[in-house]
Amino acid sequence: MTSDFVVSKPLAANSVEPNLRSGREYKESLRDARSVILKGKEVEDVTAEPTLMRGIETISAYYDAQFHPETRDDLTSVDPKTGQRFSNAWLVPYNKEDLYAHERTIRVSTAQTFGVFGRPPDYGSTKAISFVAWNHLISQGDPDALARIENFLEVGRRNNLLSADIVVDVQANRKLAANEMKGRLRVIEERSDGVVLSGAKAGNSAFAQGNIGTISMPPPAQNLPEECMIWAAVPANAKGLTLLLREPLTSGREDEDDHPLDSLGEEADGILVFDRVFIPSEYVFSYKNPVTSNIYNTLGQFAFWKIATRLSYRAEIFAGAAQMIVNALGTDHIPAVRAMVAEVIQYAAILRGMMVAAVEQAKPTESGVMLPNHTFVTAGRLHAIEHYPRIMQTLRELSGQGLISRVPRETWERPDVKALLDEYLPGHAVSAWEKNKLFNLIWDMSCGPHAMRVALFENINATPAPALREELYRSYDRSSGITAIKKRLGID
Repeated sequence: MTSDFVVSKPLAANSVEPNLRSGREYKESLRDARSVILKGKEVEDVTAEPTLMRGIETISAYYDAQFHPETRDDLTSVDPKTGQRFSNAWLVPYNKEDLYAHERTIRVSTAQTFGVFGRPPDYGSTKAISFVAWNHLISQGDPDALARIENFLEVGRRNNLLSADIVVDVQANRKLAANEMKGRLRVIEERSDGVVLSGAKAGNSAFAQGNIGTISMPPPAQNLPEECMIWAAVPANAKGLTLLLREPLTSGREDEDDHPLDSLGEEADGILVFDRVFIPSEYVFSYKNPVTSNIYNTLGQFAFWKIATRLSYRAEIFAGAAQMIVNALGTDHIPAVRAMVAEVIQYAAILRGMMVAAVEQAKPTESGVMLPNHTFVTAGRLHAIEHYPRIMQTLRELSGQGLISRVPRETWERPDVKALLDEYLPGHAVSAWEKNKLFNLIWDMSCGPHAMRVALFENINATPAPALREELYRSYDRSSGITAIKKRLGID
């Protein structure tokens, strides 16, 4: 099998851990002549583009953390066959301990990014892992899929690759049939050694800052042409592949004091255009298989759990933020304020509880992969996105004038105003400057343009609320309740 198609820029193995990359090595792997267009101009080096490099620096810190003694065991596992470490991002969970390893990784990555990166390095391989989990279904139409997926997982694991999702079809006239939508990604040529793709995909979060993308299909469309039924992997520098980035929401020049979150950078989104992109057969995992085109919610279960778990750790950050605001303003003696903080705590507690229960109730699939309880995950995701806007508004209301009275660092440091600000604006047990920085953080979390992008991403990530309700209706087992009522009423 070809082992290097998805490795866009091969690097020498790390001298300390051959399956891991340092932050420096990760950044070097992105200098692969990929085609990225930003504001009409070709980006020659994504690591040097100001609006991309802060996010890349944040991700590179994750890669470095794989080597740090305090985080190494949270981000990596040891292969019992080789004794070598590899990234937990590529760990196929066969037992609950493997799931807990993934959870530890999510906790660390969320703490590092404050959860505003919806596609962190630990997320990307979820689609491939799901193929292993549901091989007993996929093999009905793709008997060779498992071998190809396992090869892909091995290549990703050995090279510590960052994988992005390539899922969402571009918006078009919804009154058209799927086969009439010119932009829908499809195979336009079948070759003996692979397929050629043309069309486009939307979203593609973090692809500009990643190494590869996993192509898959969104929830099933009626009368989907078989040439559109494809799951595959593609490197970021594939010939004919061009990423058209959206307008950036951070400049790459944000001061860390003025913008504690935005200074970490952002995940880049954009439209990915395929113009006769060739993918070898080794990395085409499923093609013309109606089974894979109709089980999006099944194949997405591992990814959905990772999404919900990240949100649960974000919720804990929200609870901490709410309490920090109250502490800084000395408003905890006000019952209405305590009630608002309690609402944020409730949001966090429910979501974390659901994720704990999801792992505790995990069961293996018929193919032997351990997956968290899908019902708890679905209900948790619905809870998370339905209440997210209210939690953001609660943080804004708790902050009051603090969000529109923030003073930039350069202004604060003026000799003619600094002493006055220090004297006039102190908080409860915090200095005026510390209080100002806190509200800068809350602004980045709940008010700024990047915060709005993150809120939009969370709301439509994977599936929006109506689809989640439909999935709950389909999957939640109500039989015990129905049986109890029928027995009580004497109904057969």
